[in-house]
This record gives sequence, structure tokens and C-alpha cells, in this order.
Amino acid sequence: MRAGILTIAALATMLAPLGASADALSSGSLPHGGSYTMSIDPAVATAAVDLWFRAPSDGFDGSAPGIARLAATAAAASTLEGGKSLVALVRSVGGTLAIDVYPDMVGVSAEVPASAARRLVATMSAAYFAPQISADALKVARTDVAVLSAQQHYFSDDLAHNALFAQIFTSGPANQPPIPDDLSSIKSITLEQASAYAKRAFRSANAVVALAGNVDPSLLQAVTAGTPGAPDGPIASTVARAPQNKTIDAAVPGEGVAWVGPPISDERAATAMDFVADYLFRENTGTVSKALDPTGDSYVNGQFITLHNPGVMLVTIGGSENAAIEEKVLSAVQAMAQPLDPATFAAAREAFLYHLAADTQTPEQQAANLGWYATEGNASYAPSSEQSSYWKAARSLDPAYVASVVKQYLAHPVIVRLIEASPKGTTAS
Repeated sequence: MRAGILTIAALATMLAPLGASADALSSGSLPHGGSYTMSIDPAVATAAVDLWFRAPSDGFDGSAPGIARLAATAAAASTLEGGKSLVALVRSVGGTLAIDVYPDMVGVSAEVPASAARRLVATMSAAYFAPQISADALKVARTDVAVLSAQQHYFSDDLAHNALFAQIFTSGPANQPPIPDDLSSIKSITLEQASAYAKRAFRSANAVVALAGNVDPSLLQAVTAGTPGAPDGPIASTVARAPQNKTIDAAVPGEGVAWVGPPISDERAATAMDFVADYLFRENTGTVSKALDPTGDSYVNGQFITLHNPGVMLVTIGGSENAAIEEKVLSAVQAMAQPLDPATFAAAREAFLYHLAADTQTPEQQAANLGWYATEGNASYAPSSEQSSYWKAARSLDPAYVASVVKQYLAHPVIVRLIEASPKGTTAS
């Protein structure tokens, strides 16, 4: 319900069924190493299974940008003992598969009909907990990374995101994009290097298995690969003492604004940052978003990226009026340092709770949510469960506290401006 206006009473009425979508939530350790978290809802027809790993995107010594994406894709494309790859199995049952790589972690997400859930769990765990990457699969993975690298040159949001992280973090995997702009490093990664990375990063002891939808604990018996052990700790990157603004030549124009925020362990402050992002920048309903000219090409996207330490509030801006929108963004954030009036805040908090519930309805959303927060080090904070500490923190927010968090964390923005480079042979006007 992103469009339209909902009254507080209507929101309160709708929150109960939305927030109670999952009938049971459980977690524990797997006998072959790793942990699991599971949200059970037998009323749906599909099952979502995610594998999440703490893994640096640029390699364990920082010398191989893009190796995490390369290895994760190659593992999914390699043929297993049963004669099929993970990719082939998911495709054969009409499911979906996605691989997402972040500076500090890798997520592999699949959703299939519930009848295929056991086969999916067995195949995913075999592909990653006992990876046997082939030369052909590595070739497929190189092509995948090359395509993604080319695409992100024309996505201003991605460019601004990566550039802001490069300003905020002076070293570590967060300092460079998970999908490298320069493909020379990808071309130089050998089969032996990719295999060694996969065996270390994707070992079962370092995994969180997140299941949601029409699933049950018996599915965990399908995990037969793996070796018990200790998971890696959170992947750290060094934060700049005074991040600087930067202007960058790019294929497309755009802007990004970011602030260094609280860690995931500071639950109430992190939740307040989510509230601010929702109130100001949510599509259609955020106060900044809905104030934009609907007939124009300008847009703004804002989110608080909840990370181990620190989190990052990030806003990207696009269109032909970037400077004007930037001013609106900064003014709106600064205004939040003053407490909202009680009635406005109460309505905004109810809308936030509704959006929270609405955004974690599908098995795919729930599994990704559970996996992300567990991998970042605070599984009980995952907002996909209304019983989580996140919901308690969200309900406890008040105008004065939110304003105090804004004053503490959102006073010093970092700004990146993307200037469209002139094509060769032309002169910028």
C-alpha cells in the first residue's frame, strides 16, 4: 500500500494480519556446521531458501576485487554429482535464483514450489558447502560479472552508492564496488583461486541458512554436506575520519548523499534511522518524494543500510534538477533534528509499521531479511518477525528520541556528484 492515504485507524487494523504472516519462527545450529533461521507459513505455495556468508567481496587479502561474485556464480553454475547445477535445478522446477554480493557478505536466494523445497536445500548445500567449480562454470561467471560491470556504468544510483562508500571507508572491501569497474582483476583470477575462495568463504560453518514460506524443520535433513566449525567474524572496513565530498566523471549524471550511522547493535538508533528514511524518502509517501513534480524526471531514493558497524544512511538523486533536489534532501534531514509534533509523529510511526509489515510479506522477502540480519550479527533484530526486537524498538520511538538520533548522526553529510562526461570528440557546453 505505497500509494494513497491511510488513516491511523485503518493502519492499525491492517497491521495485525500483515505482521502475523508467519506461523512460527525458529533458529538453531546445523549438525554439519552453520546455523539456520526459519519462518514457517504453510498457507503459501512456495518455499524460499537463502544461503548467507560473511565473505569479503575483494578476497581475503583484498587483492581480488569481484572474486566473491565470480566464485558465487561459478558455484551455482557448476554441475553436481546428480548431473545438474543449482541453476539448472531451479530452472527445471520453475523457480527463481538470485545472487547478491555486498562488500562484507554474499547472499544466494532461491524460491521454488514447496514440493521442490527438499531438492533445493540439498542442491544448494551441495553447491556451496562442497563446491567443485569447473572451468566452464568459471567462464559463465566471468561473462556474468562482465555484463553486470557494464550495466552499472549506466545506473547512477549504483555509481553514487559505490562512490559514497569509497569516500566513507578508506580501506577494506567497502572501499570498492563488489562488481568491479575494471575487469582486469576478474580476468586474472584463476580457477584455483576461485575454488580456494569458495571453499573458505562458502564453508558450512560460515553459513546462515534462512528458510521461509511453506517449509518445515525436516528440510534441514537434506543438508548433508559441510564440516562443523566456527564462522568468520564480521568483515570490517576502516571508516574515514572526515569523509570528503567528491565530483566524478561518469557515463550518466546523478548525485548521492550519505551519513555514517549507528551499528546494528544499537537497535533503537538503527530503527530510528529507518524511520527517518521511510518518513522522508519512501516512494510515493515520503515527504520529500511526494513533493517532487510528478510530471518531471526527478527522483530520490533513500534508505538506512543496516550494517555491523557502522550503518550508512544513503540517498541517491536522479533527473535534471539534481542541485535543487539535493537542497531539498539536506533541508528535510536537517529539519528532522527538531521533534515532529505528536500528531504528525504518531501518524508517521503507524505508517512506518505498516510499511515494515508490507515489505516482509513474501517468503523471498522474509528469507532475505532473516539472512541479512543474522549475517550482520543480530539475528533476533530481523524485522520480518513481529516478535523481533526490531518491532519493540519501532514501537518505542518518540519524537524527541528520533530528533536526538538525527542530531547525532545526520549532521555531516558526504556528497558525491556524478557529472556526465562528454563523448570523445565533443566539447562540454
